[in-house]
Amino acid sequence: MAHTRQDIVAAARGDLPMDTVIREASLVNVFTAEIYRADIGVKENRFAAIARYENNEPEFWMEGDTEIDAKGKYAVPGFIDCHVHIESTMIPPDMFARAVLRHGTTVAVVDPHEIGNVMGAEGVNYMVEASQGLPVRILTTIPSCVPAVPGLETAGAEFNPHDIAELLKLPDVVGIAELMDYPGVINQSLRMAGIVEKGLEFGVLNEGHAPRVSGRPLHAYLAAGVNSDHESRSEEEILEKLRAGMMIYIRESSVSQFADIAAKAWKSVPYVSNIAMCTDDIEPNDMLKNGQMNRVVRRAIEEGIPAPLAIRYATLGGAIRYGLRDRGAIASGYVADFSLVDSLETMEVRDVFVQGTQMVSDGEVTADINSSIPPLLKNTVVLPPLKEEDFMIHAPIQNGTATLNTMEMTSIGTTAQGSLDVDVSNGEISSLPDDYVFAAVIGRHGQNRKPFVGVLKNSGLQSGAYATTVAHDSHNLVVAGTNARDMLLATEQLQASGGGLCLVEEGEIVAQVDLPLAGLMSPETIEELSPKVERFNEKAQSMGVKVGKRSPSMALSSLTLTVIPEVRISDLGLVDVNEQKLIPLFVK
Repeated sequence: MAHTRQDIVAAARGDLPMDTVIREASLVNVFTAEIYRADIGVKENRFAAIARYENNEPEFWMEGDTEIDAKGKYAVPGFIDCHVHIESTMIPPDMFARAVLRHGTTVAVVDPHEIGNVMGAEGVNYMVEASQGLPVRILTTIPSCVPAVPGLETAGAEFNPHDIAELLKLPDVVGIAELMDYPGVINQSLRMAGIVEKGLEFGVLNEGHAPRVSGRPLHAYLAAGVNSDHESRSEEEILEKLRAGMMIYIRESSVSQFADIAAKAWKSVPYVSNIAMCTDDIEPNDMLKNGQMNRVVRRAIEEGIPAPLAIRYATLGGAIRYGLRDRGAIASGYVADFSLVDSLETMEVRDVFVQGTQMVSDGEVTADINSSIPPLLKNTVVLPPLKEEDFMIHAPIQNGTATLNTMEMTSIGTTAQGSLDVDVSNGEISSLPDDYVFAAVIGRHGQNRKPFVGVLKNSGLQSGAYATTVAHDSHNLVVAGTNARDMLLATEQLQASGGGLCLVEEGEIVAQVDLPLAGLMSPETIEELSPKVERFNEKAQSMGVKVGKRSPSMALSSLTLTVIPEVRISDLGLVDVNEQKLIPLFVK
């Protein structure tokens, strides 16, 4: 429905009644970081006037066709998620919008680089089209790293500067997504320099991803035209980046939680303006239980950031970042996206309004939310013919002892390079010591190449096999296991189902989550999918799976992420991330 300002202005003057008046709310003013009692007048799709209470009375009276008693409740602007991968929620855009709206998120800036790495431009176009016309405004940043590091892995597509320039023409595109190949940006590789230049040329934001980048390399990254980050891992790192003018997103995801260190940095520089918030990767069962952007706000408050400021970072901070001049605050003339919450400590959202219309009531979504196009369902798991011996390591000697380079998971979920002496019999390594498992990556984008098989320490897996097609960022098929038979069965099962998660034990499938949309998502509601993920997690835990802070369903998802130090695995081999090169499996 098209709206004009005439009636909104008339209602502000008092010449027309408001459509809705929210009475006696505790309004969180994100401009001044105050909380005070106020009546909030909504006309059509915008806030028309705000009447602050003085001497226990509103400064002026507003008539409303509908009145809502909000006494004892806090009115907060709609949350703006500055960086999120819809695919990590394992549901498509319409189901994502339905899920996050329930938690007060009304704007999401998405990076579809997961589906982009699987299906290329077709996948990105699908996500953009499927996001149109939803109550949650979904803005898109075009994936910069498809694949993350060419030459070290094989994705389902490869985006060069020309490809990205074409995708920047799509509707509701606001930037180029996280530039994870930060060495390429800093050293001005032809591809990455060209991609950043396209962002500057089109006048959109270049979004950053720069873990542990400091000193002169950080200034080179900024000088290139990239000025945000959600990967800072220490108080000192956040302070350095804030002082350099970088936009820092406080992140609380299912994988990485940084509200505590962000709060420590904030206490050193409490007047900074360059802070916003994001969720990045949230699993469906985690979102259902613990919230989405409201969880980031809650965690920031728990760590000592005053509630009005935490809410400012989750609302106005993102609006300013993305040039959304009429969003991010409850103020006259602004789009009437807001929530009512009972407590700023719990941040449990009860009622949500989008453009003045109530869409969540008492915690339940009341609006029908569906994409205008159907899910993009086709099997993207294309593997070569496989047999058990393909999941064994073939040694350069027939019998004796060989030394392998290994990947070791640390207690916080990062990786380190290790080594292991193993027995070789008839040219093969078919068994490993306790706490070591075989880890294989099979190209699922039609590479027609046999698996690369390495060794992983500290996965926790004690028996059987675990396979997944959720493997950042190229999303090839990853399988870890104690034996080749179970690894093969888990792989074949995912090939047949079109991707997802699978656990096999003693030749039997014991848990499975089907994700037939690009091997990443399922066309279900979060309420339908979440119990399946929960059951998978419970079974995986019983099999010993434990990797840092990750839940079992995400345990193997970052083993292939070739831009996070120190060593990773891809369909091409072991990767030294710091040196950006392949390393041999066998120590010479």
